[in-house]
Amino acid sequence: MSPHHYPTFALDDIANLHESAQVEFKLAGGRDGNGMLPEGMWESYSAFANTLGGEIILGVKEQQGDFTIEGIINPMPMLSEIWAILHDPKKISHNILAPTDVQIIEIMAKKLIRIHVPCVDVKLRPIYVGTDPYSGTYFRVGDADMHASREQVEQMSLKAGIDLKLKQLKQ
Repeated sequence: MSPHHYPTFALDDIANLHESAQVEFKLAGGRDGNGMLPEGMWESYSAFANTLGGEIILGVKEQQGDFTIEGIINPMPMLSEIWAILHDPKKISHNILAPTDVQIIEIMAKKLIRIHVPCVDVKLRPIYVGTDPYSGTYFRVGDADMHASREQVEQMSLKAGIDLKLKQLKQ
């Protein structure tokens, strides 16, 4: 499998938009409607990285199971913020994205941000939000991000050859 394998789904087929084990939609509208990164996006980033990988699409609204493409008026500041967060080890344990994994796409004359999150090798897991792997590690189960248990985090760390207790003492 190539490192940039993208799951196939049609964003322009509005009637059939749905979330799945590998697709998460977020509105990202912000209070003023001009765009803001949704906090839950990073849980999806962790979950996809620790499971099968997937796509986070920003600019799609969900209302009672129906999805509509809303778009993002000015996506450039959001792109800058995404990269700043990915390079801040206090916010995300590892940046696993290549520049081509984050794109502005246009559908129905509306701009969206598409983030391809690859599944990471067990040697890099767990990928987590914040500085505490126990509170910030997620898995993808169906169309939901699930918090990993302490035991699951420790199992991932053992497979990666990481001693979490030693790592936390260094912080």
